[in-house]
Amino acid sequence: MSRVTYANVADTAEQERLRETHAVRVVADTEEGTGVDKLPGGVYGFTYSPGLLNAPLFAVRRYRSYEIHKLGAGETFIVGFTDRETASRIGLGTIDGNVLVRPDPDPSADTLVTIPYSRIRHHRQYASPNQEGFTVSLGKVEK
Repeated sequence: MSRVTYANVADTAEQERLRETHAVRVVADTEEGTGVDKLPGGVYGFTYSPGLLNAPLFAVRRYRSYEIHKLGAGETFIVGFTDRETASRIGLGTIDGNVLVRPDPDPSADTLVTIPYSRIRHHRQYASPNQEGFTVSLGKVEK
């Protein structure tokens, strides 16, 4: 019987710059496993439950886990990857419907996106370590 080995994908330079821009630090040992809603602003971590208000955050990236940022002011973001066109529409706030976001870059999803929790209308609330991506329904940004 063979054993399955999962390889973690290294952070991209874009992710590292985004952490600096968002002014976030990795969750401390004493904060690990705490829901993002209970954490102070200015932290980031990794979870298998992106989009959940109480998604537990961990300091170490695991296979297909999603990066979550909670900014100093309290706004929470999913950090992921999608195709260039979808990323542009997310950035412009023109998507009104479902998008597929992946935790790591790949040839079909190589553009970094940040999705504020405030834009999420609906998503399936389950852990996603074995899924290729996370489908989330976004609302348009009202101007």
